[in-house]
Amino acid sequence: MGMDVYGKNPINESGEYFRNNVWYWRPLAEYVCSIAPEITKHCENWQSNDGDGLNKTHSMKLATKIREDIDSGVASVYEQTYQNHNAAMPDEDCDICAGTGRRKEAPTTGAGTIPCNACDGAGQVRPFETNYPFELSNVKEFANFLENCGGFEIW
Repeated sequence: MGMDVYGKNPINESGEYFRNNVWYWRPLAEYVCSIAPEITKHCENWQSNDGDGLNKTHSMKLATKIREDIDSGVASVYEQTYQNHNAAMPDEDCDICAGTGRRKEAPTTGAGTIPCNACDGAGQVRPFETNYPFELSNVKEFANFLENCGGFEIW
């Protein structure tokens, strides 16, 4: 699943369409909402693909705020802090094999006798939260879209 973001009145190709899979979209949306709540409040459903979005004025204001954070280094610090947080999270017991490295026959879960394919037999996995990457390049691409979209809708 992903978020398809369509420009309402694009001025060029880069403002027509922006797409993120759900893994990339969630941290991007959380970031923009955290840095510009007075702008992003005009879109109530950032984590839903129900057609909500921002108008041209708010899209441009958000693009400006993002560019300011990129130029000042704030966005880069956010990226590094986010990545450091994820890297510091300890591994967790695998739910499929109950942390034993050996699972029950599918479709059941729990400690069993066959090698666990979810954790490759290690018994530990990375926390689910670490599946959501945050990358500055994605932020820059979104800012470019915002500058050229003429407002947007999230589908």
